[in-house]
Amino acid sequence: MNKFIFIMLISFITLSAWSQKITVIGTVIDVTSNEPLVGVHVKNDNAAEGTTTDEKGSFILDNIEQSGLLNFSYLGYNTITVKAGNNMTVTMEQATIGLDMVVVSASRVLQKRKELPVAITSISRKTIEEINPTTVDQILNQKSGVHMIDLGNEQHMMAIRQPISTKSLYLYLEDGIPIRPNGVFNHNALLEMNMAATENVEVIKGPYSALYGGEAIGGSINFITQKPTQKLTGKVGLRGDGYGYFRADAKVSTTIGKTGVYFSTYKSAVEDGISEYGDYDKLAITGKITHSFSDDLNWSNTITYVDYFSEMSGNLEQEQFENEDYTSNHTFTFRDAKSLRFNSTLNKSWNENNTSILTFVFRDNVMGQNPSYRISSRTAPDSFTSGELNENSFNSYVAYFQHNIKLDALKSNIMIGANIDFSPKEAFAKILEVYRNADGVFESYTETGNFKSNYETDIVNTGLYIMGDIELFENFKVNAGLRYDIYSYDFRNNIDDASDFSSLDAKETYNSVTPRIGLVFNTTNNIGFYTNYSVGFIPPSISDLFAEDDVPLLDATTFDNFEVGGWMSLFDKKLYLDFATYIMKGNNEVVSVRTIYEGIDVSENKNVGETEHKGIEFGVVLKSIKNLSLRYNAAYSEHTFVDFVTKIEDGQPTVDYSGNEMPGAPNWVSNSGIDYKAPFLKGIRFGLEWQHVGEYFTEEKNEVTYDGYDLFNARLGYDGEHIGLWMNIMNLSDDLYSTRASTAWGKTTYKPGLPRTFLIGLNYKF
Repeated sequence: MNKFIFIMLISFITLSAWSQKITVIGTVIDVTSNEPLVGVHVKNDNAAEGTTTDEKGSFILDNIEQSGLLNFSYLGYNTITVKAGNNMTVTMEQATIGLDMVVVSASRVLQKRKELPVAITSISRKTIEEINPTTVDQILNQKSGVHMIDLGNEQHMMAIRQPISTKSLYLYLEDGIPIRPNGVFNHNALLEMNMAATENVEVIKGPYSALYGGEAIGGSINFITQKPTQKLTGKVGLRGDGYGYFRADAKVSTTIGKTGVYFSTYKSAVEDGISEYGDYDKLAITGKITHSFSDDLNWSNTITYVDYFSEMSGNLEQEQFENEDYTSNHTFTFRDAKSLRFNSTLNKSWNENNTSILTFVFRDNVMGQNPSYRISSRTAPDSFTSGELNENSFNSYVAYFQHNIKLDALKSNIMIGANIDFSPKEAFAKILEVYRNADGVFESYTETGNFKSNYETDIVNTGLYIMGDIELFENFKVNAGLRYDIYSYDFRNNIDDASDFSSLDAKETYNSVTPRIGLVFNTTNNIGFYTNYSVGFIPPSISDLFAEDDVPLLDATTFDNFEVGGWMSLFDKKLYLDFATYIMKGNNEVVSVRTIYEGIDVSENKNVGETEHKGIEFGVVLKSIKNLSLRYNAAYSEHTFVDFVTKIEDGQPTVDYSGNEMPGAPNWVSNSGIDYKAPFLKGIRFGLEWQHVGEYFTEEKNEVTYDGYDLFNARLGYDGEHIGLWMNIMNLSDDLYSTRASTAWGKTTYKPGLPRTFLIGLNYKF
């Protein structure tokens, strides 16, 4: 009997120990910024309810089993489960893939990715800091369907659902606001961004005109600025490589009372780099001030200034390229850009279901050039030819308004918005007399005093839109939008004898109605599909309209986009897949048509072009082993001239590209990677990347091709509490490749990529 009582007593003590309850106190912070996360839902793994973190990221949970499991969930972050303990500090990571990812670019409000019928993705600050890019393409090219071309010194071209070109097919945004007005597109516009101030980058592929209006054809890229931190933080860093590249970074941030302050700057340069006459210098500065008047009214102000100068050595001809001869025949050509952007946003929450956003924007932009492509290389040595010194500048005065309505009873959201953008623009091009010496080098120039063009244009864009979604039944949503735009140009010619932009004073106005409708069906919490139809448009550009004496009768170019896609998160989120397949048709594209009839030769712009773009984009991420991630992102596309006649003689087309593939359009583009974080060496990370660009035609006749290339990169890094070290090894196999090849006038030229490059960096943060 005594033995039985003893056994029961021991059992009771043991069970009591196992069932002992504790009070858990902890803090939840962001793994990258170490900032507290407010509103994180914390609960016992088996409980239906729990608590949320306060403004300091702190939480308290009572009656938790010792060593029990706690579940942490937060919008836009990966849900995690950890063991309970005393004085816990829990780190959470932003979801950059999968169904936990949230985005703002589709509606200017936070939305879950799985609720949107569009191909959209996000690149987190953590990813950006681990890659440590020197150019934006090094992060964007990791996403399926994105092919950004590095032209050196942060100059670039883009190819998203379109061939490589300089056309106004993309919209570049900062905090949801276009960095340039419609009608003033520049394919190098991203050199006017401050990469160091970016919190994350969101990419929308395909037209999304209901929100953004014109030019968002291939896609929209939104650079979201970092917010002020709650406590004083800062970071300084240096990086450089063996080919003359150097960059210094600094940032500091804090919040005092209800006012947050953020400042970020970097200075980068290339001196005596791989290309003769290919140096550059850039200063980028971003400041941000936020103020919380109350829980319902917040004010945010951001200013970005960029001062950029680059020498322009031009592309290499084939023999030079193959011999790795990077000498240049140019000694004075350049690009000089200065841009200032300021935006001020008020965000007012009227109640749980109504919020308003009002933004005012000012832009001041000047880009001057003495471009190498305006000097004919066919000029004989020891002779004179013409060149061009040009400048384009504009100011912008812009207002955006959006009101968001949430209808809980209908499970619906509605966004109503408007914008007005007034952007006066000035431009001129001076004629230069350029001397090419006996060695074939363009060594000097003089201004002739004459102008090729000198004009002013007032550009006004007014837009109205409505968009929203409604859940018709569980997990099935309809998402739609409609936009109306009015574009007007007031062109004034300042000279009578212009050879370019020779139109008389003229006013032109264009109206566009662009609809969008999509369906989203999440069959389970982890599997979903969508489809959408959207229309994008491009108003005729200034050069389309006013380049000749007579203003042509042009309509806006439109693109009809049909798309089907989906996503899957499998095996407890260890495997994630997404895909999108699309077909996009361009109508009324502007073509310069040369018509010869009975000896009369006339060239004019006409809406006679039609193109077709179709493809499939897909991505796979596998995280089957802790700390090891594998990804494969790829796109197969075909871009075709459907109807494209550029010369007609006596009623018969003599230059007809209809049916040909468009130049600069590789069928296959992919990016693969392996990333590993060593658990036995805290803070150490390794990465290996493979970028593949397939073969493509370099001209419209489809007679000349470029083979494409395969590029391998490696990244090594250490991220400590205060010290960060990294080394990026670009072009591991030291291959000769060209980031872009093009053929004109029977000659193919190449833009060479860097040989094997070791970039080393160091930063200190507090």
